[in-house]
Amino acid sequence: MSKPPWPELVQEVEELCRWHGDGLADFTKCREFGGRLSHLLERLEDEELYALADRVMDIMASCSPKQGSHCDISQATGARLKLLSERIREEARDARKSRPPEGAFTNEGGQR
Repeated sequence: MSKPPWPELVQEVEELCRWHGDGLADFTKCREFGGRLSHLLERLEDEELYALADRVMDIMASCSPKQGSHCDISQATGARLKLLSERIREEARDARKSRPPEGAFTNEGGQR
């Protein structure tokens, strides 16, 4: 498994947060939001980030766009997105902390 693209994932979730806010009054954007969530889910599963993928699945399970009606769970979805964003940022920070410093050797023989 390669190293997850944390900056891209952080950016994607931030964009989803904006899309969710825009989609509240626009059924088409709401449906596009669902498609973007699906894409994020696929990326997280491809990166084997299953705990984060589970959080996305929870959001998707409760999200059901209905044309011509107000979203009853918009606040809950927004809160879940915020928690997902915070979790991905934490994971990204932890990954940076655990990375060896540039120029550090990884074994006793002095080889990387």
